[in-house]
Amino acid sequence: MTIVSFALGAVWHQKFLFGKTWATENKPNLDRKMNIPLIFGGTAVMHSLALAGLSALVSGHGWHDGVHAGALVWFVFVLPPMTATYLFANRSMKLLAIDAGMYIILFSLAGGIMGIW
Repeated sequence: MTIVSFALGAVWHQKFLFGKTWATENKPNLDRKMNIPLIFGGTAVMHSLALAGLSALVSGHGWHDGVHAGALVWFVFVLPPMTATYLFANRSMKLLAIDAGMYIILFSLAGGIMGIW
């Protein structure tokens, strides 16, 4: 499922979707040197951990229940702390909508897939 998260992120952040706006909203942060192995490795570990937890909740319960559980997990456990972090960091709500939007799709899609297993 981590591969699905990376594929979704790659498409989500293309210029034809939200990439241009995302880059504009992140301009001050993108000017700094980035540690690519840490970014991708850390993201893979964190996504694997989050999706393993979701899998424990939804596996074998059917795709419909999986989608709903994924959306609920996003709404209760992802969106609130993400919003608080963006507010304290004085990041734009447009950037929050782009970043959080990807995660509602990811958690709902992953929940549906894992619900079938």
